[in-house]
Amino acid sequence: KFSRDFAKSGKPPPSPRANYNCEQMFEVYRLVQAFDPSFAAQYIDAAWVDAFTTIPPLAGHVAALKRELPAYLSKCAGTTFDHADVAEFTKGVLLWWANNGKDFPTLELAMQIVGSFTPNSAAAERVFSMLKRMFGDMQMTALADMIQAALMLTYNGRKVG
Repeated sequence: KFSRDFAKSGKPPPSPRANYNCEQMFEVYRLVQAFDPSFAAQYIDAAWVDAFTTIPPLAGHVAALKRELPAYLSKCAGTTFDHADVAEFTKGVLLWWANNGKDFPTLELAMQIVGSFTPNSAAAERVFSMLKRMFGDMQMTALADMIQAALMLTYNGRKVG
């Protein structure tokens, strides 16, 4: 197959390793550290915010983000979180944003955007697996709101009754 593809196009096929290049995702996760106030206070500057142009949902907000940056960095000064305890770190960052986000509307919007990123498709796959278990072929005509309610209750571990 390789020689056939090479003969047709004149160039070799891409390396199988190309499928596993994570540089772009690594860069995204490096940049979103800006939304950790304890990290931002020490490392974030205008050049860091300029790099947000590589994240499509944030690209159009860079100018507004840069305008809010000095006040954000001032508010972040002295903020610390225990990065070793994931649960406490997450709780601390989310609580900080709940208490201070309204002071930085564009940064708060950007935080909501990057907070919704999923690092993999495991959650979506889990939902489809639940749907398959819960609803068979005989229930294909079930109303969407019934399916949604049943799925939400199951996903969140809630029981009815």
